[in-house]
Amino acid sequence: MQSCATSAPTNDDVLRDAPALEFPDWSGMLPHRSHKTFEQAVRWNEEMLTRFPPKKLASKLEAERRCHAEFVLSSVSGF
Repeated sequence: MQSCATSAPTNDDVLRDAPALEFPDWSGMLPHRSHKTFEQAVRWNEEMLTRFPPKKLASKLEAERRCHAEFVLSSVSGF
């Protein structure tokens, strides 16, 4: 491995040599109108969850997907 006398460029060097950065205009963005405490946010989340049907448990989904055809093992004579 060879040693190098020059150091790697820092972020300052990269930003200084980069073209002018343009940031988006956020003047049209609406600020958050409501500020909730943690307890209020938890209650709001619980209320929102009641608006959706509950998820089925994986075991119930597995039972619904199973094939319910009866398997009968018959013996064949001659073996």
